[in-house]
Amino acid sequence: MDIQGPIKVGVVEPSPEGNYELHIDFIEEFQKAPLEQQGPQFRAYLAELQQALHGGELDERNAQGVMLILQICEQLAPHIDSGDLALGETLIIEIQRTPGVNLVDLLG
Repeated sequence: MDIQGPIKVGVVEPSPEGNYELHIDFIEEFQKAPLEQQGPQFRAYLAELQQALHGGELDERNAQGVMLILQICEQLAPHIDSGDLALGETLIIEIQRTPGVNLVDLLG
């Protein structure tokens, strides 16, 4: 599933503990947009993710990947709105490995 939006997500292979790292970067166009446009653009991206998730067209694996990114983005949204997030820096999120779920497949 490829949904174009203000972020790029990369997956780093499991650590020795078996956990994955998600590396989230904001695309350059989004970083350069005025603050008053960033919030609405990000909210539109959230709506697109929600539509993809609830549209019934995703298989279970893709739905899990979209849900994961949606949950992360919902947590980021208030910080995007207020402008207190450094958009030029990579956000690193450690995800505990779940048996039977391969994040590389879900998000790749």
